[in-house]
Amino acid sequence: MSNNIKEDVDIKKLYGKSSSLKKDEFLETFHMKESGLSTTEVNNRINQYGLNEIKQAKPKKWYHYFFKSLFSPFNSILLGIACILFYTDVYLAEVPSYANIIVIAILVISSTLLEFFEEYHSNKAAEKLKELVATTTTVIRDGKETSIPINQIVLGDIVILSAGSLIPADLRVLDSKDLYVGQSSLTGESDAVKKTEELDTDISDLDSISDLNNICFMGTNVISRFCKMCCY
Repeated sequence: MSNNIKEDVDIKKLYGKSSSLKKDEFLETFHMKESGLSTTEVNNRINQYGLNEIKQAKPKKWYHYFFKSLFSPFNSILLGIACILFYTDVYLAEVPSYANIIVIAILVISSTLLEFFEEYHSNKAAEKLKELVATTTTVIRDGKETSIPINQIVLGDIVILSAGSLIPADLRVLDSKDLYVGQSSLTGESDAVKKTEELDTDISDLDSISDLNNICFMGTNVISRFCKMCCY
């Protein structure tokens, strides 16, 4: 996975500047502060940049599931047989016979309805469950730690994470001690990676996201210890 990322993403361009700066320089350059944002700043940034979420495809309508079920591989074979039978038993026959075609039609209808209701209801249940599961994270707002949905994180937020926390956005480490993060979802590495406040590698030597030891990536998770990070 890391090789694909290397080919498709310019690591130095995306993360070089933000990772190579010292902590104080980073905060000054990007106009950020460890005391966090005010409610007014948060609202302004949400209006400017939008929510912290990936756009998802619109939920499918019922007829998408129906036609998918109707033209499943099994039904497609049966429909093909029905066409042949219509030619041989009806079109060519002196006395048309619809018996076999009717049997096949019943099988197709039964198969379609069973598969349609099963898939449609299971997908609807999954969508409802997804709406109920609201993942939150802790940030500093108005000088106080507060829990918010991850889609409410904005640029400049100071995020507080601990063992087991999901990393809700690309974050620069500001304060940590023995911080280890699991990046297997991105790089395939099974071992946890140690993260520190400053970059250990020279910017000219950045080759993959594994070299960015002071940047944590959205979707990865904290394995151990407490840390303070900044969304940028």
